[in-house]
Amino acid sequence: MRSLLFSFLMLFSFQGWAQSQNCINIYFDRSPDPTYWMGKTYATLVQNLLGHFPEYQQRVSPIELYKKGELQQCRANIYIGSYFNNILPADFIADYSVTKSNVAWIGYNIWQIGERFEKALGYTYSHLSTLQSKYLDKKGRPSFLKNIHYKGEVFFKYGEWKQNEFVAPFEQAILVPSNEVTPAQVLATSENPVTGERAPYILRSKNYFYVADVPLSFMHEADRYLVFADILFDILDAKPRHNGKYAFLRIEDIHPLVPLSWLHNTSQVLKAEKVPLNVSLIPVFYDPLKQYTRGPLEEIVTVDRHRGFMSWVNEVKNDNATFIWHGITHQHKRMANPHSGVSGDDFEFFDAVANKPIAEDSVDFVLNKLEDGFDVLKKAGILPKIWLMPHYQASPLDYIIFGETFPWNVGRAIYYNHSSKGLSSQSARAEANLWYSKNAPNGNALRRNRFANLSVQYESMIWSGQMFPYEIYGDVHGQRLIPENLGNSQPFVNDHVVSPRTKEDIVADAKRNLVLRDAWASFFYHPFLFVSYEQGGRGAYPGDPSELTFIIRELKKLGYQFIDINKFIEKNTNLKRSEPVYKEEKL
Repeated sequence: MRSLLFSFLMLFSFQGWAQSQNCINIYFDRSPDPTYWMGKTYATLVQNLLGHFPEYQQRVSPIELYKKGELQQCRANIYIGSYFNNILPADFIADYSVTKSNVAWIGYNIWQIGERFEKALGYTYSHLSTLQSKYLDKKGRPSFLKNIHYKGEVFFKYGEWKQNEFVAPFEQAILVPSNEVTPAQVLATSENPVTGERAPYILRSKNYFYVADVPLSFMHEADRYLVFADILFDILDAKPRHNGKYAFLRIEDIHPLVPLSWLHNTSQVLKAEKVPLNVSLIPVFYDPLKQYTRGPLEEIVTVDRHRGFMSWVNEVKNDNATFIWHGITHQHKRMANPHSGVSGDDFEFFDAVANKPIAEDSVDFVLNKLEDGFDVLKKAGILPKIWLMPHYQASPLDYIIFGETFPWNVGRAIYYNHSSKGLSSQSARAEANLWYSKNAPNGNALRRNRFANLSVQYESMIWSGQMFPYEIYGDVHGQRLIPENLGNSQPFVNDHVVSPRTKEDIVADAKRNLVLRDAWASFFYHPFLFVSYEQGGRGAYPGDPSELTFIIRELKKLGYQFIDINKFIEKNTNLKRSEPVYKEEKL
């Protein structure tokens, strides 16, 4: 199939691919299989992490299109070997041996360079690891090189049974030290916790790096993905951006019918602990399927029309609370999507039943919703600077709009292999005029003009999620992102929560993150957890805030500082990564 593709005339378009040290090349496997989508996705996830380093121009290309000399053009290079035995260009292999730029090789295909790898890193490739079905862990699962030891902490890979199949990113390259060349520095080591077997996981020798698997799948709050995110500082020879360790807490899914006792309890706890209050606010409560305990006239309630709720809003505004715009209704139409149809429960910009973007998805649909929601917020005297995607899930088109209309977004995100076009031109200076927080007199007209011709082309309808250990100054959607890397207290499992999560889990992951440069301790908390265990919460009695207090105090003991997010925004909003440059073949 690949030879047929090359029988066509190919034109290469890579504007700006000229010599420049302040850039990074990102190469991925497109592979001979036209249905293979993972290589491009992995490149996207690496691009997003590199958004923490906006000083570097990103140049993204299938490895198949490599041209002689490219490795030397940038300060750093990353090749993601995700397609087993993908045939690498001879020029890439030759340049690998002589380049003075930093080169990080991730995953498969190192066996194709043989002595060059041994010369660069002092190791030879032996084989790929396998599951150890004879050696089971305490839960009866096959064992593998699961634990990753890094800077005195232990991170680990995902591994669980799913539909009678053990799903895990267990495979990694096993390397043997060379007898001829001084072995590279081992930055991280993998371990089978059952057998005690150990193997090098990340190597470095001068300007050469190697990661023994692709650490971009099955990511979670304690994953080896976080180790890779930290190694990017070394690959780029970059210094940390922060002097301290940031903590950020947001109170989640707040709407006008949240019991006022929960709200007052929350604000009192945070005030006593001297932690800034950040409120994820849903401006319009909607309960079309009558699932909520409410009055007959409370199917739709806007924040500005609920007197008791507005009294609390004004109270916490006086204490410098920050309001985060968390969807408009945080649910979709008059349907269960996929839970109850109630605000806060369901997806708003994603069809969770069909597992795809909503049918109505368009520029007009999104802007109309935002304009409706903003009218409500203005009446309540709230001009949010931060957007939070309901359940973190939407289409690339939606993410692009939210990335442009807010200075910052918060949380995790999902990504499709896609391309976009049609954004009208604008100067960097004009960007702020699109932000709802500026409340520009002609803001709606500017936004309509900016996105009038925006369109997205999907290359694959398979999506992948990503979290971040540090802030991102521009992902592939153009979003500046405040991270959420510790998750939340979760007492039960549902259709989109795969496992419970305790306060001890949150603190343990925060401790693990201390060895990572610039990593935050960022999490969210639902006030309904103040109710008792018997009612589905985490309280020993109704209104018990001890779990939240425990998390806050433990994070402080670890050295994290709960920051004023508005001050962070004011200091960092002028910084944003430049547009990536993509090499493509046109048939």
